[in-house]
Amino acid sequence: MDAAAMDPATSEDNGTYPFTPGAFGGCPAAYARRRVDSPVSVVALPSGDAVLLVTRFDDIREVHSNPHFSRNLRYPGAPRMLAAGDFGEDPNSLVNMDPPEHARLRRIVQGAFTPRAAEKWRPQITEIADGLLDAMIDAGSPADLRTAFAFPLPVEVICRLLGVPPKDSPLFREWSDRLLSLTAGSAEERLRAGRDFSAYVDGLVADHRRGSRTDPPGEPARNDLIDELIAARDEDEERLGDGELANMVRGLIIAGHETTANVISRGTLALLRRPGALAELRAGPERVAGTVEEILRVEIPGHGALLRVAKREVRLPSGAVVGEGRGVLAPFVAANHDPLRFPDPEAFDPARTDNRHLTFGIGPHYCLGANLARVELQVAIEALARRLPDLQLDVPIDELTWSTGSRVCGLTALPVRW
Repeated sequence: MDAAAMDPATSEDNGTYPFTPGAFGGCPAAYARRRVDSPVSVVALPSGDAVLLVTRFDDIREVHSNPHFSRNLRYPGAPRMLAAGDFGEDPNSLVNMDPPEHARLRRIVQGAFTPRAAEKWRPQITEIADGLLDAMIDAGSPADLRTAFAFPLPVEVICRLLGVPPKDSPLFREWSDRLLSLTAGSAEERLRAGRDFSAYVDGLVADHRRGSRTDPPGEPARNDLIDELIAARDEDEERLGDGELANMVRGLIIAGHETTANVISRGTLALLRRPGALAELRAGPERVAGTVEEILRVEIPGHGALLRVAKREVRLPSGAVVGEGRGVLAPFVAANHDPLRFPDPEAFDPARTDNRHLTFGIGPHYCLGANLARVELQVAIEALARRLPDLQLDVPIDELTWSTGSRVCGLTALPVRW
């Protein structure tokens, strides 16, 4: 099949992205249909642009790891997710860069995101989780677990990690929601949110720089990640530029609270749908790591992907040919539900072997914060199993509601009792 030759004006109606989520905010059924009928097909974006949608694991892995697919969408006529005001237009953002610029930034900061660096935070994350559960238990049953635990946990972690004042979390939560939305608000509102967020982070970084200058030589003002990023250099003694540093911090704030919080909520619901699951984890805490990996595979909150453009003609493993200049959307959630890679992919199986999902991506743009996110999720699930093994939903499951129109699909509330 020559996918590049497909024309939305002449081919059958392939639908409009974003697709309707499946049951319990799960993987859209549209991906499964396309995976069988047309694994590489045309889809219309909110901007009106037509791009190719890739739905098989091997093809998706190829799109994200092949250097001939580019994240540089800033040239005239490039496909856009949104007509205007999208973060894909920011040239300083790491997610919008190709090598060698992208490799240079990763090289400078990667030391702050190693498994060892993430493990350093486990005791503090455990302390935060237990403190939140103490407050929730003291307030009494029932409670909204999303508000009382799932969101404040990663918010507190990212605030401590970056040295961000916790009182400012409502601000960056509002900015993040606006920037992640595919339907709410105008382009001007998204641009305003981006400007306000940028100004806030610029001030935060400047405050850290001023603090660094008042401390003894060689000792940072605060033991947080912004100070490490300010001091970070590569082997050529090159530092992050101001714009690069600010974009790195913005990206960490958004990903560090929004995505992780939704996975905690969705993962907890996945366990509550299986009576006795939390009690089993309490009895066998060694199962937590495998459970978290299955949560990550099944409960990935982002149903889409960042657009890429083919810099030259590429043949995918399925045999489809993507022509030069063609935009491609290759969602990780579709890869994680490919039955050719994961037997019975809709089943939630914490004992699943060889669970090499693509939730954190693959290739050059593999998620920088993956190690920290894993630690946070392991701590959150372990704490719930240890402290509240009898946790259960406080409403019928069909009364739960989900956010729509965003790059992130999450619960609006998770009422529980114990």
